[in-house]
Amino acid sequence: MNILFITRNFPPQVGGLENFSFHLFRSLSRENNLFLIKWSGSKKLLGLIFPHFLIKSYMVVLFKKIDLIYLTDGLLSLLIPFLRVSQKPIVITLHGLDITFKNRFYQLIIPHCFSGADKIVCVSKATKRECKKRGVGERKIEIIPDGVEDKLWLKEDKKMLQKKFRRKFKIDVEEKKIILSVGRLIKRKGIHWFIEKSIPLLLERYKNFIYLIVGKGVMERYINKIIEKKNWQEYIVLLKGVNDEDLRLIYNIADVFVMPNIKVEGDMEGLGIVLLEAASCNLPIVASDIEGIRDALLEGRLGKLVKCYDSKAFAEEILKILQDKSSPKENLRKLVKKNFSWEKVSQRYNEVFYSILRRNHQD
Repeated sequence: MNILFITRNFPPQVGGLENFSFHLFRSLSRENNLFLIKWSGSKKLLGLIFPHFLIKSYMVVLFKKIDLIYLTDGLLSLLIPFLRVSQKPIVITLHGLDITFKNRFYQLIIPHCFSGADKIVCVSKATKRECKKRGVGERKIEIIPDGVEDKLWLKEDKKMLQKKFRRKFKIDVEEKKIILSVGRLIKRKGIHWFIEKSIPLLLERYKNFIYLIVGKGVMERYINKIIEKKNWQEYIVLLKGVNDEDLRLIYNIADVFVMPNIKVEGDMEGLGIVLLEAASCNLPIVASDIEGIRDALLEGRLGKLVKCYDSKAFAEEILKILQDKSSPKENLRKLVKKNFSWEKVSQRYNEVFYSILRRNHQD
């Protein structure tokens, strides 16, 4: 197929949407002829970039043989009314916040725009539900999760990895159990809630652990205040400035991964790629049973789903793992590769694209 691939999130910028766009583009390019229109600069200039996107899109459609137009996220749906003049089928992927963003003007415009696509790909059932709430019909929606690269798992001895971590970060973890969370420190991630409500319950029964938090964001100052107030510096450590190689090391020294998301109006977890990264390292997982987290954990096959805000259940499930009384029933890494490899994901996108082209040809 000849596909016009439009994205406003592309490397060298770093982030979840950037990773998604890059890996999907690379995977689809193996079987298709893609024409890439991208933006890799500051988000502050996006208002000026949309006219640029339209002009370049019209040029590609006029001078190249294009079968289909693909948009990587909901905000790009602003282009759909203008791209309709090309008479080419349009597919868009919706992730979560690009649907639920709490702004009256946004909610008035964006759902109307993405409803004009020929097919809407949602990354999870939760994203699909939000899409349907905004009037999109069932037949127009397809669920395809994000993919994950199999590059994080290390075969090295865990003791050796712990020593390597100690040398790099000056934190002694060799005699400790490691609880790990990775992600932006924003309200819906629930890290602050977990520290306030579940960490005290853990400390009542078990003290030989360090809770490593990898990430930065608006909740960082609040989290640090809790740690200082409780004098928990020996139990909770925030790590910033972590590169990909560091993150790989951290996943492989951890004993349990925790994603304690809470519900925040106007925000949601579309899927949760860090869960797939953790599972790809065969790391036991305890996470909130909400939104796209359920899809990422395959309804509980990849990790333990716990009721949102249930601090006691979080502490209990984590404690079982730390005391070696609970372990994954299946090979998590194998499940991730089977369900979330980019090869699998791009194959499903190709199927969606071909089905649209076949339908249009029959019409």
